[in-house]
Amino acid sequence: MHEKAVGETPGSAPTSNDLSGSSVPESLVVPGCSRFALRSSETGLCYEIFIYVPEAEPPVSGFPVIYVLDGNSDFITVAETVRRVSRRPKATGIVPAIVVGIGYPNTNGYNTDRRHLDFTRGPADASVFPDKATDGCGGQAAYIRFLGNQLLPHVQSRLNVDPGRRILLGHSLAGYFVLDLLSQRPDMFNGYISFSPSVWWDRTGLSRALASANAVTRPIRLFTAVGRWEQELAPWQATANFGDKYHDIRKVRRMIDNAREISGEVSAAFGAQADVRFELGEDDDHASIVTAMLCHALRFAGAAFAR
Repeated sequence: MHEKAVGETPGSAPTSNDLSGSSVPESLVVPGCSRFALRSSETGLCYEIFIYVPEAEPPVSGFPVIYVLDGNSDFITVAETVRRVSRRPKATGIVPAIVVGIGYPNTNGYNTDRRHLDFTRGPADASVFPDKATDGCGGQAAYIRFLGNQLLPHVQSRLNVDPGRRILLGHSLAGYFVLDLLSQRPDMFNGYISFSPSVWWDRTGLSRALASANAVTRPIRLFTAVGRWEQELAPWQATANFGDKYHDIRKVRRMIDNAREISGEVSAAFGAQADVRFELGEDDDHASIVTAMLCHALRFAGAAFAR
């Protein structure tokens, strides 16, 4: 299977937008990173998979692996953070790890339609997302099978990884998916990182799933973080820029309260086998929480990996 360096544009030609006196601009290639296409045998849908492999010597058991949802948007952020801070693991508490981003073809940023399909069991709660059509949601079960039956074995067969040290990371609707997967298949990963989870999508269903969740066979860790300014305007956000509907949505979606409450429900569901941490980013909102809290999350979720 052909792999391309991240940042490489196949078939791209030099442009005339050159800076005076310099060479022709070239695409930036990120060290240690590559990407390839992988078609789901479950649905026939294609995914773009991003891979970062550390330059360090792998442990005898293989590298830990961090799987990042919404890879087109968040892979580079996570991969570069891991590359930078794992150079001195004894100082940072974060060890070298392979990072796998799960994204979509022809996407820069978020692919709204595909994430609605992959991350949800069905349409959103109409009381908190009244404008969303019911079509195009509810493909979560097939996506979970793609992860467990195809992607994880694919990575395992081609890279020097430790199958006993896996983290799943997601933000917003992907953060909700992290929690929903945890409620159904808690043993699929060892660590779960959920940034600003959109618990409001199906608050009742997620609580019901956790209440009936199967016991875990090994310890798991969950890190959940949300921004202090996700239920009200931040000091730097001018009130005039936001209408009444924006304020109403923030109020009904209860981003902070929902995330805190669900974290408690995970603790109750899995007991002593689950180490759960909830953190509030005091100077953060929905957009900044990942970059602000990423090292906290990696250190906590991967604490058992340091060996």
